[in-house]
Amino acid sequence: MKKGAALILTLLIMAVSLTLAALLVKIVYNCYASANAVLVREQAFCLAEAGLEKGKVELVHNLNWYTDLPYYLADNVQWLVKYAVGEESALGNGSFKVVKEKGKNRLYAIGRKGSGVVVLKLTFSNPPFKSLAWSEL
Repeated sequence: MKKGAALILTLLIMAVSLTLAALLVKIVYNCYASANAVLVREQAFCLAEAGLEKGKVELVHNLNWYTDLPYYLADNVQWLVKYAVGEESALGNGSFKVVKEKGKNRLYAIGRKGSGVVVLKLTFSNPPFKSLAWSEL
């Protein structure tokens, strides 16, 4: 064997090992980030559900209850999250906002936890108050 061949072979093995180690670190980090994002989203979803329940209670007690004037675009998530007037409540490390437009049979709840935001919509009939359908926007 020529002089220096062992050194070149050692450097090649180290380069491959370091590349594999870097890939493993990237995979582990991506798994952690994905799991954390799913957790935050689920927590925001639960907060939005709590908001829907609070809105239902308000409607049962007062069928004329509302938080905002009618908006011409139905189910506009950006408007609901940023500009809609609603009752905001903190719960744990997150919060939720309940939005009911005047004269509409729709109730929205926006759950927030960290970077997670979930918007739920409840369609109802009244009187008497009855939930017809709910969906995630």
